Order: sequence, then structure tokens, then C-alpha cells
Amino acid sequence: MTPRLPHMLLAVSATILAACSTPSGTSTEEAAMLEHEQLAGAAWQVQQLNGQPVTNATLTLNFHEPGKLAGKAACNNYMASYEQLPSRFSIQTGGMTMKACPPPLMDLEKQFMKALKSIDSATIDDQGTLLLSGEGVEIKATR
Repeated sequence: MTPRLPHMLLAVSATILAACSTPSGTSTEEAAMLEHEQLAGAAWQVQQLNGQPVTNATLTLNFHEPGKLAGKAACNNYMASYEQLPSRFSIQTGGMTMKACPPPLMDLEKQFMKALKSIDSATIDDQGTLLLSGEGVEIKATR
């Protein structure tokens, strides 16, 4: 064996290990992005908004095409866009119908739309629940 061979084997091994590891500064959890196919399909029905059960109202999330989101926000229908990056999931609200509803529904709608703007993380747990969260907000939805 030549004197350089052990050094070459060490360099090749280090290169292979580096290629198989998670990039520096990125945890395995951060690297696990949701795919559009996981979000698409039947609309998600919001079950909880900021820890409170959603009853007597309909809040939905429909990821109908990559980067696009629409649904029902208690009273009105809304449209939005979303962006999935390795370390961040964000929603940018867009247009909305302008129907007037009773104050409790309008209040819930405002709370929901405000929460959507604050989302920075999206996961689906082992039970199939979509968890959207951000600073001070949490949305739990099921199909």
C-alpha cells in the first residue's frame, strides 16, 4: 500500500459522509418539508383555532394547487397564497368576499385571517392532523 492511499481513503470516506448528512445548521425536522400532495385533496376543516374548539362555524383550508390556498373563513370565502421553504411555511392572504354576518362569526373570521398571516410552520402529525403555527397562533385541521 502506498503512503498516500490511507489519506485518500480517509478523504473519500469524509466526502461520502458529508453527502449523506443534513446540511450544516439545518435539523432533520427543518429539512422535512410538506409536499403539495400532502396538503392537496379534500379541504381541511379547522377543529381548533388558538387552542379553542371551532364550533358553530366553518373554517376551511383548501390547498387546491401548488402555492394557492382558498377556503371558508366563518362568514366569507377567501383566497391566499403559501410558500414552503426548508425552514419556513408562510401564508399571504389575498382577496375575500365581503358578506356581512352576525358579530360572533365576523369576530371568528377576523381571528382566523389574522392567524393565517402569522403562520410560519406547517406539519402533519401521526394522526393526520394539519398543524399550522406561528408566534402566538395555532390552527389544527383535519379532513
